[in-house]
Amino acid sequence: MGRPSAGILFGFLVAVLVVQAGLLLGKGVLLIDQHEGDALHLMQISLRMGQGQWPHLDFMTPIGVLAFAPVSWLISLGVGAGKAMMGSMLMVALLMLSAIWWVGFSRLSSGLAFAFGGFLILLITALVYGGDAQVASISMYYNRWAWAVVFMLVTLVVLPAGRESEVADGLVFGFGMAFLALCKITFFAAFLPGILLGLIIRKQWTALGVGLAIGLLVAGAMTLFGGPEFWVAYIGDLRAVSGSGIRPQPGESLSYLLISPVFLAGNLCLLAGIVLLRQGGQAVEGMLLLVFAPAFIYATYQNWGNDPKWLIILGFILLSLRPDRHLNNAFGWDVGRSLGIVSLVSFALILPTIYTISLANVRHARLDRADFFQVFPGANNDDVFMRVDRMYATVRRAPFSVDNANIRQTAEAAIALPEDTLFGQPLGLCKLHMGLVGMLQQMATDLEEMDGLSGKSVFVADTFSNLWLFGKTTPVPKAAPWYYGVQPAYKNADFLLVPLCPATPAARSQILAGLPLSGVNFQEVMRNELFILLRVLPD
Repeated sequence: MGRPSAGILFGFLVAVLVVQAGLLLGKGVLLIDQHEGDALHLMQISLRMGQGQWPHLDFMTPIGVLAFAPVSWLISLGVGAGKAMMGSMLMVALLMLSAIWWVGFSRLSSGLAFAFGGFLILLITALVYGGDAQVASISMYYNRWAWAVVFMLVTLVVLPAGRESEVADGLVFGFGMAFLALCKITFFAAFLPGILLGLIIRKQWTALGVGLAIGLLVAGAMTLFGGPEFWVAYIGDLRAVSGSGIRPQPGESLSYLLISPVFLAGNLCLLAGIVLLRQGGQAVEGMLLLVFAPAFIYATYQNWGNDPKWLIILGFILLSLRPDRHLNNAFGWDVGRSLGIVSLVSFALILPTIYTISLANVRHARLDRADFFQVFPGANNDDVFMRVDRMYATVRRAPFSVDNANIRQTAEAAIALPEDTLFGQPLGLCKLHMGLVGMLQQMATDLEEMDGLSGKSVFVADTFSNLWLFGKTTPVPKAAPWYYGVQPAYKNADFLLVPLCPATPAARSQILAGLPLSGVNFQEVMRNELFILLRVLPD
């Protein structure tokens, strides 16, 4: 099959993006039915950036500034928060459109170029992280953006050019790697060695030079606006989170990703593809895939859900590299046919993700708004909705009360419920399993009844410290939107709120373990069935 027509391919990509835009924005609101905490996290950071705060400098996060900048910018223009979240995905897809077109046009045959480019648009704009869950979620959108960039960069490196332009390749490499560094830096670190090696092996010196120049230009611009301390703070956040005791890894262990029944077949497809490429006389391509193999596994390990999206790009690459002539290996297998079989198996293994991502926005467009409720107060944020049955039907987990101490301790350990105390008072054993937003809204309502709390900052001893989104309080200076297990910033707050049924008991336990903080005293000012509120009184 020949190379694609430049104009037809570009028109097709634009058409896919227009369809996705219609599906996303046609409803007028964002309906979320899973990963509500992630949506609150995005909302917090976007609004704080709109107030002039910088990630890493003014609050801690391991996620890069470009993951939040599009949403924050749209909100600053007066766009509703829900439309801004959806619009940011469309904006990123639009910015990447030319790069997607160039990769398909220069490296892939006609049919594969259309499939590859169309799926990348869907990947960037889908309201789901992947996996097999049929949900509408804004969660981990930055991982999908990073995977889309990785798909392009790996394709450019591994596949020989059908139409050459090292300047165009260099532009994609430079801006792509800069985006990874400022969005999800684990992708940057994982794939940089393989990309550099590929450019050197293929002697694409112009592409390498253009890419490095763009990288230096972006780094200089960030230093100009954020100062050298931006990079120091960014690295500090990454180091702190990597050593976190609350969430040392977002999913399964590395050994599980290598040899478990769920992942073993995909890993064997990768190894089989490498061997077949070398047997087919494409040693460079096989070697580069081997170099990228650890990056594929590590990026999957670093993403919640451990969705091996790299199987998609593996399928495209193996289909593209089938030899034109009949060629048998030592076992008598036809190499081209064998590569086709391995690629189809790769696609089959990741088919649930392909299906989920491809139809996510169709599902969102068909959701019934009557099943959802408005989350945030305020006219500009009235287009974010969440499911009533998930967020207002509170579900808590607690061990049964039994006389046998060994059984009780085993049950408590199984659901990670530490026996916390507050100044010697036991807080009980409880974990909030569902109903987070309903709980936060009720807490904010309760705080509204207390005089003198408007405009004050409240630190919540839990994973999320975002009560200010639901009432008249303000963000805690220097406090992380998501607690990762490092020294909390409650000493900067006016009040400390201790939930009696936290979403993450381990987070509450670590925070309370640091009390009383040297130079800080606490005075209880309010207590109800949901929380204990303490005033922070510096000496």
